[in-house]
Amino acid sequence: MQLEYKSAIVTGAASGVGRAIAERYALEGAKVVVADVNGEGVDDTVQGIRSQGGEAASFVLDVSDPAQVNAMVDFSMEQHGGLDIIVNSAAIARVQSFLDITLENWNELLAINLTGVFLCAQAAARWMKERGEGGRIINISSVNGQRAITGRGVYSVAKGGLEMLTRIMAAELGEFGITVNNIAPAPVDTPMIKKMHTESTRAEWHRVLPVKRYARPEEVAHAAVFLAADDSGYITGHTLNVDGGFNAAGLLLEL
Repeated sequence: MQLEYKSAIVTGAASGVGRAIAERYALEGAKVVVADVNGEGVDDTVQGIRSQGGEAASFVLDVSDPAQVNAMVDFSMEQHGGLDIIVNSAAIARVQSFLDITLENWNELLAINLTGVFLCAQAAARWMKERGEGGRIINISSVNGQRAITGRGVYSVAKGGLEMLTRIMAAELGEFGITVNNIAPAPVDTPMIKKMHTESTRAEWHRVLPVKRYARPEEVAHAAVFLAADDSGYITGHTLNVDGGFNAAGLLLEL
């Protein structure tokens, strides 16, 4: 029960990594606001948490809308009496070559994957500062933001920007007891990835990953618990790669 008596918001929690984090937080004792644009998925996650004896409430929003983001933070305070942790997991992805990216595509992905994180983190941090008891901001980045991967142009730019945004927030919010960190997974077996990745894509990832498999959502969730717990209070501005050794490896040659 590493998060007992804590209140948390997890965006993008209707499925995939966000859902796994919300479920794990509840098992660790946190009261969770499950937030996503997908109302049906939000309700399903909440019901799953409650069926395991956890405490959760649903909130449907578009993270790129400041008014909806502020309402979400207010909702957390009304439902659970405060806000100790926010996990920014909401994201969308497209597979496009650089020459095929339209301005509409560019704006759409940046609005959710980068601006949405900025809005959610800022709203949460303002409340955490006012309360005066610190807090945790955890962003879900990606190895796509660290190394160029073909067809992931706008997504990668947004995730790369998120790494710098995390450092900026860590530098400015540390004096208020607020830590800010990233988790950067390699591919995770989520519904979104299963739709996007072809068999050839999966084979290429398996070739370059030392562990030879995709991550499970719960493996990312364990990292999110670690960064949210009291024992990690001196870790901030850091990107924790949960990537099966992808960033450590170069050529994987036959020995």
